[in-house]
Amino acid sequence: WMAFNIERACQSYFGCVQCISGPLGMYRNSLLHEFVEDWYSQEFMGNQCSFGDDRHLTNRVLSLGYATKYTARSKCLTETPIEYLRWLNQQTRWSKSYFREWLYNAMWFHKHHLWMTYEAVITGFFPFFLIATVIQLFYRGKIWNILLFLLTVQLVGLIKSSFASCLRGNIVMVFMSLYSVLYMSSLLPAKMFAIATINKAGWGTSGRKTIVVNFIGLIPVSVWFTILLGGVIFTIYKESKKPFSESKQTVLIVGTLLYACYWVMLLTLYVVLINKCGMRKKGQQYDMVL
Repeated sequence: WMAFNIERACQSYFGCVQCISGPLGMYRNSLLHEFVEDWYSQEFMGNQCSFGDDRHLTNRVLSLGYATKYTARSKCLTETPIEYLRWLNQQTRWSKSYFREWLYNAMWFHKHHLWMTYEAVITGFFPFFLIATVIQLFYRGKIWNILLFLLTVQLVGLIKSSFASCLRGNIVMVFMSLYSVLYMSSLLPAKMFAIATINKAGWGTSGRKTIVVNFIGLIPVSVWFTILLGGVIFTIYKESKKPFSESKQTVLIVGTLLYACYWVMLLTLYVVLINKCGMRKKGQQYDMVL
C-alpha cells in the first residue's frame, strides 16, 4: 500500500513513476511499437531476462523522455504470496530486477525531473548504508546501541503506519509497522543476495499455480542473523566486564519498556479486532438462521 499510494504517487507528481505495476498498466500503443522487440528479447550479462518485465517496460518509456503516471483509482485483482518463503523468494526476484533496471534507468536521469535522480540514488544506496550502520551498532559493545536500533526500527514503522491509518481512516493499517521488522530481518539480506546472484534468471519459485518450496532464500537470512547474533554475544561479553551505572540502568529499563509496550499494543489491537470480526460473523450467521 505504501509503495503505491505514497512512493509512486510522489513519483507520479513529478511524472517519473519508475515501475508501472505489472498486473495493471496502460501504455500508448504507438510507443510500444518502438521498442517491443527490444523489450521482449532483453538480456542481462548474457542471459535472457525472465522477470522484471514491468519495470523494464516502464524504463523503455522513460528512456524516450515520456512521463509516467500513477492513479489510485485503478483497481485489479492479482495473486500475492501469503507464505513467508514464497514472499522472500518474490522479494529477492524483485530486488534483482530493481538493481538490474537501476543501471539501465541511470542513463535517462537527465531526461526527467531531478526528483527521479534523487530518489533513485537514495533507494539504491540506502540498503548498503543501513547494513553498515546496523553492523557498527551491534559490534560497538554497548547494549544501548542494540536497543536504540530496535526502538528506531519500530518507531519509523509506527510513524509510517500511523500516517497510512490517517489517510485511509482504518486502524488496521497500524499493522503495517510490522513490515519494518520484515525489512530489517529478511528483505535487507535478500537484497544483498539478489545482487550476488543477479545474473541468475530463475524465478526462485515455479510460478503462481504450482507451489514449490524453495529454501535458498533462507541462506542470506541465516547469514544475516548469524552476523547479528555475533554482535549480541560480543556486546554481552563487553558489557559483562563493567557494571551498569544507575543512569544507564534507568535508560535501558525505560527503552525496554517502550519496546515491550509496542508489541503489547499490537497484540492487544489484534485480539480486539479478531474478536470483533468473530462477533460480526456470528451475528451474520444468526441473521441467516432467522
